[in-house]
Amino acid sequence: MSDISHPQHLSSSTSTKNTSTEIVLWKYDNPYANYKHDPERIFLLNGYTLRIHQKLDKIVKITQNTGNLVWDGAYILSKYILYHLLNDFTFRENILEFNDTAPQKIRFLELGSGCGLVGLSAWILGGYVVCSELPGEEFEHTKLNIESNVKSILNQQKERFKLESNLKNESDLKVKHEKLEINLRSENIAVYPLNWEELPQDFPHLFPFDIILASEIFYLPHFYKPLIKMIKYFSCPITDNFKEKKGKRKTLVLGIYKDRGLGESAFFDIANKFGKMKVIWINNNWMLNEFNNYSQEYKMFWLIPFE
Repeated sequence: MSDISHPQHLSSSTSTKNTSTEIVLWKYDNPYANYKHDPERIFLLNGYTLRIHQKLDKIVKITQNTGNLVWDGAYILSKYILYHLLNDFTFRENILEFNDTAPQKIRFLELGSGCGLVGLSAWILGGYVVCSELPGEEFEHTKLNIESNVKSILNQQKERFKLESNLKNESDLKVKHEKLEINLRSENIAVYPLNWEELPQDFPHLFPFDIILASEIFYLPHFYKPLIKMIKYFSCPITDNFKEKKGKRKTLVLGIYKDRGLGESAFFDIANKFGKMKVIWINNNWMLNEFNNYSQEYKMFWLIPFE
């Protein structure tokens, strides 16, 4: 992953036949290095350094403790949000056309936030973001990552603003203006415990949302119908004259998953029949240009309501 930031290291190895020490210099892109199970993973996104804590004290399986680690799909989706979302045709046609507010006012809800990387990326884009996770340890882990990174990023933003305030010439001032256009605020991101099998009665945050984020959460088929109910609950209502009502917001689902042979395709059948939503697949050519071959296994999509 080219955006994962790790410092250079000096690694020493001692021969069993003699006492000489060989110094080997290697970088973060060492093909033999694997950072997926480090206690802390470091990401560089949109000029900000994010430190994501992983919980390694429990066994992670596809059916348990999935929020303890940063999954590849979460990193791919994060990069898409920050570097490609605003140019996405489906996004522009269905949200910008019906939304008279600036792009940074997009309202995001992430279902199953895990380590919090995707929600943080939507916030860095300038959105209003609610990250949700199951009550209990999973929620506390998400909250810890979100709160610590928000504090760190705001400090980084403060230092960036100080640096940019010293720019003098006109060309530099133009760059300064563009960078200062999004002013990140802690009140624009929140974490909320959410049980998919129980619709919340006292949800304290602004909704409906513009985009519901779903990163690798389609691996438990018995949750498919409750998940669709949750999506519809937080979506803009669809009326009979929806198509003719110009300016009416739509709620879209932006997601990513890897086909693991667990019946993932059934989710889209349920979304179509039960949720009245159709799928639009996102061309994955951009993944091939920015990631290693593993990205070919991932599929990105939009779910949009019928008109």
